[in-house]
Amino acid sequence: MSPRLLGMAMMVGASLCFSGMGVCFRLAMEEGLPIAFVPFARSVFTLALMAPWLLRQGVAGMVTRRPWVMVARCAAGLVTFQSWMYALLLLPLADAVSIAQSRPLWAIPLAALFLSERVRRDRVLAALVGFCGVVIIAQPSGEWSWGMPAALLAGVGGATVFITIKLLSTTEPPMRVIGWYAVASLLVWGPVCALVWVTPSWWALAMLLLGSGLALMGDWLAANAARRAEAGLLSPMEYIQIPAGAMLGFLIFAEWPNWGLPIGVGLMLAATIYLARSAGRSASRARSSGPA
Repeated sequence: MSPRLLGMAMMVGASLCFSGMGVCFRLAMEEGLPIAFVPFARSVFTLALMAPWLLRQGVAGMVTRRPWVMVARCAAGLVTFQSWMYALLLLPLADAVSIAQSRPLWAIPLAALFLSERVRRDRVLAALVGFCGVVIIAQPSGEWSWGMPAALLAGVGGATVFITIKLLSTTEPPMRVIGWYAVASLLVWGPVCALVWVTPSWWALAMLLLGSGLALMGDWLAANAARRAEAGLLSPMEYIQIPAGAMLGFLIFAEWPNWGLPIGVGLMLAATIYLARSAGRSASRARSSGPA
């Protein structure tokens, strides 16, 4: 498998992990936990799961050669999460998902601006087709709410997170990037949780632990995917979260998907398959044009 295809497969795996993470955190919040407790607990569990790596690497393992880019990644992640939470509170779920999932569209111009990636028509077309599938599935109602700019900010912020991870992938190992964000979340959300503390149940703790493990795996896969393929190829892979979320919602929360699901999934799969075949053809041409 070529590095590009492997990177795309890793991004699909990361998206599936994030879908499972969302289910776990929702189950935890249904136990009465405040929203601020989720990112705080995620940071605590992430650092706990990273403990063997941190002990092995020591302080040197967290020293970054690109501190300002790392700070930008942490800030973008914190803003994205908070915006997403507000969007979920203020909008119907379908509206919030359809607007926030616009981040692959933002990733393409951001990649051209900050990564000097060539804006290819096939990747723009694939992102647009995939986003059309998202809109068909979500069927946004179009009613105005302050949740709309919050969801839009979550989409832009998510694209910014992706671009900063791509920038960091050239010099920073994935575990260092994950560790920095966990520390930033701990410092920001720790004082907030002290003010709104609620003792979680054992079930909520289990869901927070499982969700944090899935988040850690998703972050690791996304960071490794960024080392193998361009942002324009990877960002449309995130659309897989929509059908995955619909399936998990049906199985766990008894939420029936709407009539647009098969059409939307078909469009997203078509865009994903098109990009995968395009990447495969590019890799074949690169091998055939290489030295004998």
